[in-house]
Amino acid sequence: MGWVFYMFAKKIDFKVGIMTRVVAGLTLAASSVHAQEGQVIVEQMPSRIGGFETANTHHKGTLGLTIGWHQSDPRKSAGTGNQLYYGGGSFAVTDQLTFGFDAQTYDDPTIDPIGGTNPAIKMNTLAAWGKYNFYRDDRVSVSGLLSVENMLHARSPIWGGSSRHEFIGALKLPVSYQVSDSFALHFTPSVTVMPDSLNGAQFFGTIGSLGVGATIKAGRRLSFAAAVDTPVSGTNTISSSGGYKKAPVWTVSGQYNVTPKAALQAYLTNGVGMTPATSILTHWPEGDEILAGLQLVYTPGAARPESYRGAPAPVTARQVSLQQDGVILGSADVAEPGHLRASLWGGSDSAGGVALGFSPDRDGEIQVIFEQYSKNSSAPSSLVPTNSVRYMFGPKLRFMDQNNGDPFSLGARLLYGRQIDSRSGVGVFYFDAMASYKTGRVALTANPKLAAFGNVEAAGVGLGVNFAVSDAIELIAEVTPVLLDASDVTWAAGMRYNVGSSGLSVDLNATNAIGQYGIGTLVAQDDVRFSLMLSKSFDLRGLKFY
Repeated sequence: MGWVFYMFAKKIDFKVGIMTRVVAGLTLAASSVHAQEGQVIVEQMPSRIGGFETANTHHKGTLGLTIGWHQSDPRKSAGTGNQLYYGGGSFAVTDQLTFGFDAQTYDDPTIDPIGGTNPAIKMNTLAAWGKYNFYRDDRVSVSGLLSVENMLHARSPIWGGSSRHEFIGALKLPVSYQVSDSFALHFTPSVTVMPDSLNGAQFFGTIGSLGVGATIKAGRRLSFAAAVDTPVSGTNTISSSGGYKKAPVWTVSGQYNVTPKAALQAYLTNGVGMTPATSILTHWPEGDEILAGLQLVYTPGAARPESYRGAPAPVTARQVSLQQDGVILGSADVAEPGHLRASLWGGSDSAGGVALGFSPDRDGEIQVIFEQYSKNSSAPSSLVPTNSVRYMFGPKLRFMDQNNGDPFSLGARLLYGRQIDSRSGVGVFYFDAMASYKTGRVALTANPKLAAFGNVEAAGVGLGVNFAVSDAIELIAEVTPVLLDASDVTWAAGMRYNVGSSGLSVDLNATNAIGQYGIGTLVAQDDVRFSLMLSKSFDLRGLKFY
């Protein structure tokens, strides 16, 4: 498998390494924060509804990390549609003062024409902001937010080409009124400053807006919110004719708290910005395109409860082994908090890869995968996004845990992937849900999955069994009937050897699937493909930075 090391050393861009270290540093540093009085931040009223600011702030020492994206309907355009990717972090220096940053990237041609064409638009933005709570009582809260932002790169023919490092910013003065413990109203006047022109072409300029919003808590783990931000001066959207006009930016959202430290937010919006300044912009043109979005919110803290299920029971060696994915099916469980699992595999038809899974807290895992699919020519070329090295990354969440009182384990995973070594690499979305039931030496898994790129869609329901022959040896059998654009059943069989309590395992697998992750598990080839995989689990809890 020496080719794997050479391949990744050669092809993984330096920027990927920088991003990985930054994300890892933030995550690991976050886990060491000691929360004041164990307050559950995700159960409190939100400081933002999408990009809409409320007056709410959190107690001193609160650290918040977010990552997410908005997505247009992929059936309305080539590729996977239009996406906005974003993430950020914030830290409460005092009960009144919070500093934070946001970063976002958008790079796609428009879905609907502007001036008769579908121009490509790129806008990458980095924001630094501070928020101060001026007044708070049992009902009313008044805050102010000031952001200083760098539009790192704006490029489009409608903006006269390419511009870099343009200053933008926003001033917001939100007021929130707590009607009851479970219902709040928000009013937010704002001023956003952007250039009047780029390269001699019109740009958005200065925008004054008034926004209203509401949040409602339906319980400890479920809440809903809605907001509308309307420009009263200036223009915030591009019309189909190429001119600029006013349009309200609206957002509706729901939040489910997976754990007392992590929440999953789902959005519908016509907005195309998640930094304070870009939050007033609608998706182009006209602002009538609906985007769906997901955002993961993580608020670490040693004093916060780990789970809504109470104190977790110690895991057995068998339970730890079943946290690892199968051959072409995922595991419904996640790694133990503070553990990193690294896997390396390779085999016939030039297929192979590297996978990393890190669990910063209970019931959550971050997965990063680099994989080259099989180059066997019998696989339908229309279903294979690329035979070159591609990356995949995304969160995996566990909603039910059989090891701690639930009748079975239930998890879900979302991966986004793209070819590494080509600017025109095809992006692929992959979603799967995993349910497992363990009894004695047998673990049964059901794994519905869906993958899409461009006009290609493939889906399937994987069924698998893991049988523990002994404490060291497991036998794995998996089959996935597929449908939509794919039609051939994929299957896999494997043997896993666990080397004592070292956290090391060795897998010998056979399958007709072209890959072990993502859409590769739904595409079959005619010939059987063999592979060898080495996996090692590392306990990082003893390190000083964790």
